Amino acid sequence: MQCPRTATVLKKINVGNVPVYISEACGGVLLENYSLEKFECGKGKRGEALTKHLSQFHAELMNIKERVNCPLCENTVMLRRFYSPLHIVEIDECPGCGAIWLDTGELAKLQSLMLNKQSRAMLRSELMQEHRPINIEGLQNASGYRIGRGNKIDKLLDFMSFF
Repeated sequence: MQCPRTATVLKKINVGNVPVYISEACGGVLLENYSLEKFECGKGKRGEALTKHLSQFHAELMNIKERVNCPLCENTVMLRRFYSPLHIVEIDECPGCGAIWLDTGELAKLQSLMLNKQSRAMLRSELMQEHRPINIEGLQNASGYRIGRGNKIDKLLDFMSFF
């Protein structure tokens, strides 16, 4: 398996019985599906150990916004997305197998963002208020009555039920 950034061989290590694949050339790490949650807490032993190990392999990347291929799935481009609603750290995630590629320093950033339950609840509430659904009413027809989308669909379904 090769590093998606440097094309060097990824080194497999086990951190607390969880396999991870490390690029010693760039300091990136590949985590298999659902493994990230085991490392996202910097105060946990696994997260602390992996962050410390990765800190010795730091290299500047030319273009971090460049899309990369998944090392596990052949010819599958990983999706670049924000890890949390805070929109601070972008990660690469494979749409096929769910593997996650973290570039150098991204794991440490994720760990520094970890919020307690109360802070997460407040953030969730703020985001829900900010992105609540908009109420859209139907347009008025020529006779001044409102034509709602729901009414049209209900009438169509009533009409179709006769057949």
